[in-house]
Amino acid sequence: MALKDNLKAVQQELSSQEQMMENFIKSERFIRKYKYYFITFIVLLIVYFGGSYIYHINQEKNTKESNLIFSSLQKNPSDQKLLEELKQKNLNLYTIFLMSQNSHDLNQTTAFDIDPLLKQIVLAQNNQKSDFLKDYNILLKGFEFLKNNDFKNADLEFNKIPVNSPLWQVITSLKHYQGIK
Repeated sequence: MALKDNLKAVQQELSSQEQMMENFIKSERFIRKYKYYFITFIVLLIVYFGGSYIYHINQEKNTKESNLIFSSLQKNPSDQKLLEELKQKNLNLYTIFLMSQNSHDLNQTTAFDIDPLLKQIVLAQNNQKSDFLKDYNILLKGFEFLKNNDFKNADLEFNKIPVNSPLWQVITSLKHYQGIK
């Protein structure tokens, strides 16, 4: 009986080792079959993460350089070399610097590829058509009419602003206090 049990134990051990070898051979075939796909995938991952890392480091370096140029320009606004350098490195900071200096070159910045919100602010500052600050400009025009006691024109200006505008509460208050309503 003990011999039979030993024989069964040896058979089970051989069977489990056989299954392990069979699985190993299957996985080896799978790896050989798709080896180039695995290598390509790993290389692409390395290239992606390496490129992403280099890109972010480069962006950070450019941001630091742009900030240094901007702070130098604030100390010495007449330096044309630094101004050109800032224009090449960061158009948004260049536009902000021109705005701070009340420069006549500000009109040219709308042709550049700058931040859309900054572009709308530049357009509004130059009294050109700005969608972003359109309601605010109408409010200011209406307020000018109120200063001159021209309530009729002020009411016409205020009515141009839609009801869902964030400025609507200010307009209703102005109308109420000026006796337009």
